[in-house]
Amino acid sequence: MKDAASAPDPLPPIERFKHAVHRGDATALRTVLADSDDARAAINEPIFDFAAPALVAVAGKEDVALVDTLLEFGADPNRRSDWWAGGFHPLHAALGDVADRLLAAGAVPDACAAARLDRVDLLSEILRDDPSRVHERGGDGQTPLHFARSRRVVDLLLEAGADIDALDNDHRSTPAQWMLDDTDGPEESRTRIARYLVERGATVDIFLAAALGLTDAARALVEADPSVLSLRTSQGEYGEKPPSSYHIYQWTIGPNLTPLQVAARFRRFETLQAMEPFASPVERLLLACHRGQPKVARAIVEKFPGIVEGLGPNDRRALTDEAWAANAPAVELMLELGFDPSVPSSSGPTGGTALHCAAWEGSIDCVAALLRHQSGRVLIEVRETTYNGTPLSWCCHGSANCGNPDADHTGVAKLLLAAGATVGPEMLEWGGSDEFRAVIAAALKTNN
Repeated sequence: MKDAASAPDPLPPIERFKHAVHRGDATALRTVLADSDDARAAINEPIFDFAAPALVAVAGKEDVALVDTLLEFGADPNRRSDWWAGGFHPLHAALGDVADRLLAAGAVPDACAAARLDRVDLLSEILRDDPSRVHERGGDGQTPLHFARSRRVVDLLLEAGADIDALDNDHRSTPAQWMLDDTDGPEESRTRIARYLVERGATVDIFLAAALGLTDAARALVEADPSVLSLRTSQGEYGEKPPSSYHIYQWTIGPNLTPLQVAARFRRFETLQAMEPFASPVERLLLACHRGQPKVARAIVEKFPGIVEGLGPNDRRALTDEAWAANAPAVELMLELGFDPSVPSSSGPTGGTALHCAAWEGSIDCVAALLRHQSGRVLIEVRETTYNGTPLSWCCHGSANCGNPDADHTGVAKLLLAAGATVGPEMLEWGGSDEFRAVIAAALKTNN
């Protein structure tokens, strides 16, 4: 009898179609589309994340074979997602050969797509025919300026009357705030575009100042109100405000970071030095932990006895947030200093402890540290309150959905199983790689 990991896929055609798209498997995609009327009928349906059809879901993967397969079986190159905040066109994600293939197949770029593709010729023509389109809304309700990938496109849009501080619909964020996402655009770094937008008059908050190394702006903001150093990405005014999602800093900068941590992450040390004198002992402690500086952190704890025990609600979650970021040196140090690993995370799937979050991220070092420091508080079978999941079930979901290139969910699963985690047959359906599924299948076989 074949084991569960090597058995034929029992999923119905629509699920096989979705799995092939998620995994970027052009061969499996072609097979299911050729064999199934149901899969072909769903090719333009909004059944992927953010109410997207398949072509939108794969357009950003830089995989022409996937795009060719979908187009061959009838995918509409102009079918947008049905996302409430603004539909994404395939050209809102595509670049290079994929964009060329979509254009050849009849995809019609709007102003947002022309800005993203850095096609000044197309964008100029669009604005000449209808100047109001400088304000049109694309995916997530972004404007063309949000999609700009070069200074020449920024200049063209601003000269046409674009609002430099326009907020998108989903993340309530400006073009400059969006620009901190990727390191490279077609011609120049998006971070340089963000800086250029600031030069052209974009509003600067403390996080943008920290990330871009705008030392004078950061100093002025902190001198005017030192409490801005207690702000965090993904929390408070930068948190989730239904129906919209988190502020874009959750993704462009990272979740649950203070301005000091942002400056450190972006290596803006002059800006960090300018802000640090205004920081409270707690803010300096969290920074030292985030940077993995045990001597600095211990000195602060020694100077301020009880500082860890007296942390407020947001600060108490810092250990779990570092586990969510797979920051193993910080996790190890914070455990040593007495941070409570049972406090739930402040963003992402809610309710998870540090062990849940580290398991989702596939961080062997974080998981190993947490298991060593259990002290009766981090229980291998603890279930979070939102999905009733254990750390191992989060590991299973993370293996298929996390996307962290440095993750080792197979190794984490082995650690959790060795520590006594309970395995269930449903975990085979959640798991990602064949290697991961083989570990789960072997554990099930042993238990049976």
